[in-house]
Amino acid sequence: MAGFFFSFWWLLFPIGFFVFGAWDRWLSYQRSKDRLDLLRTYTAQGKDPPPELLRALREDEIGDAPPGAPPFDPYDRYSRRYARRYYRGYWRSGPYGAWRGAIVTGAVAAGFWFTAEYADVPGLDWPFRLVAIIMTCVAVGNLAVAVLATVFRGR
Repeated sequence: MAGFFFSFWWLLFPIGFFVFGAWDRWLSYQRSKDRLDLLRTYTAQGKDPPPELLRALREDEIGDAPPGAPPFDPYDRYSRRYARRYYRGYWRSGPYGAWRGAIVTGAVAAGFWFTAEYADVPGLDWPFRLVAIIMTCVAVGNLAVAVLATVFRGR
């Protein structure tokens, strides 16, 4: 049984991501349900709900749109879907996502260079150095994309 954990220790990371992702989705569901219950309480009493509550419910439904997002009808489900996809794509393919990718690949390349230099296992310095060279090339490419995405942001 101990050999199983030594062979498959890396499975802890995807399983952990899955567990924490499910936990985040459950907390989001509970938050949305509590807001809807509060709105239901206001309407049962005949009071107008506060604008902060309505804004929070709207952000739960369609997401917080970035500046310059296309206008959409909140009651049209296709335009809500378009606004959510536009928002996600803005952060993934915009300058923020490009810089995030450059920093992450640079950190991974630095980790492989460090491991190739200071690994005490004989015979493992060349594979780590090869991966470090490849990751450095990828990091330089991502850095160039990030600089270009920042310079030509609005075009």
